[in-house]
Amino acid sequence: MFWLYGASDKTGQWQHPDLIELEGLLMNWKETAKEWPPLYWINAKLKCYELKRDQSRLKREYEAKAASSGSSYDADKAVEEFKCRHRCYQPGYVAAPLGSLRVFWVGVNRDQDESGFLQALHRLANVTVFHNIEGKYGIWSGNATAPGSSTFAEIRQINDEALLKQIAQAHAEEGVDVLLGQMWASLISKESLARVQAMGIPVINISMDDRLPVHWTSQSDVRLGSVGLAPSLDMVLTTSPETCLWFGVEGCPALFWPLASDPLVFTPAEGALRDIDVLFIGNKYGVRGSIVRYLEKHGVKVDCYGGGWPNGYVNAERMAALSKRARIILGVGAVGHCQDVYTLKLRDFDAPMSGAMYLTHPNPDLCQLYSEGEEIECYTTPKEALNKIRFYLEHPADLAQIAKNGHQKALTRDTWDQRLLTTFEQLGLLQPHNLSR
Repeated sequence: MFWLYGASDKTGQWQHPDLIELEGLLMNWKETAKEWPPLYWINAKLKCYELKRDQSRLKREYEAKAASSGSSYDADKAVEEFKCRHRCYQPGYVAAPLGSLRVFWVGVNRDQDESGFLQALHRLANVTVFHNIEGKYGIWSGNATAPGSSTFAEIRQINDEALLKQIAQAHAEEGVDVLLGQMWASLISKESLARVQAMGIPVINISMDDRLPVHWTSQSDVRLGSVGLAPSLDMVLTTSPETCLWFGVEGCPALFWPLASDPLVFTPAEGALRDIDVLFIGNKYGVRGSIVRYLEKHGVKVDCYGGGWPNGYVNAERMAALSKRARIILGVGAVGHCQDVYTLKLRDFDAPMSGAMYLTHPNPDLCQLYSEGEEIECYTTPKEALNKIRFYLEHPADLAQIAKNGHQKALTRDTWDQRLLTTFEQLGLLQPHNLSR
């Protein structure tokens, strides 16, 4: 059978030898495209077209489903739905005082989570952190260096077993009030989360990048993304507001949940030296390289850090240190190869918190939170970014004022402590508490 069907890919699906050869040709074509600008341009346009097409299809499908079922989205109703479910799990539950809520946390990326989120969670709650089969932080995604790649089914089974063992132990020893995680159905199964619910523990999932159609697809007859877990979730906290309705159609309550930052990590000391004119932190892909190339071609030095850039990857501590030295932090709010499809990112909150002026794409979700031209600045094209960078570097007082306004907004509203506390209070998990006391 092996010789007939070929090798297994990481999803656990068998591939025909001709498909393996075709996949290899496509990989070579992609590498060639990166080196030859006309091919790269064509590939970028195709990718952007496909993303927008799939987004439009999803939007139409969910709007049609909502209309046929008479569904509409209401945040207050989503909260009440969570509370109703919670009462079924824990009828006698009383909102916990600050520091007493027992949270079992399932993370993915330690550097991302320790840039402020995890510290705040520990300040507000009694936290047990999930560790994978290798004893490391976060969900296991397979061992690419081992002989024979782990299959889709194996990865999910291994994570399921580790999760259920650890949460059962934590629940038996000290109790667990809620499972909070950043989880996808490609790595953990809805069946394992249903078993957590059967223990009387509600499950809340933080879902980033729901605007990307790939998170609404299927693989090996399994729905992916956060939606693949929806039958066993009691609340989704999504960074894409329009998908709150989509999750509701799937029978799962959801809330729009902007990200945040931590002033203890990112806020600089008064009078800190800012010796980096323009800073970008993030992996090099999509439109990012072309934007930076345009700026540097026209005389603007951009210090870039992350996978694919000469300076390479930086951890959370180094990222915060660099941000405190920047006068302008460049954001790329665009998705992939599209310059007009946006999604919220951690950088959107860390940058203002750091006291730098933040210059990014005009993501409507972000511009609802920060006033363009007063608390952040925006650009739609590399040329506009160039003109604004030149203007603000030549007018330091104007730059400093926008940076100050953005920093103040971040401090007063967008701290991880405040975001988490508000959410836990809203869901009835924590007693009301004034952090300013």
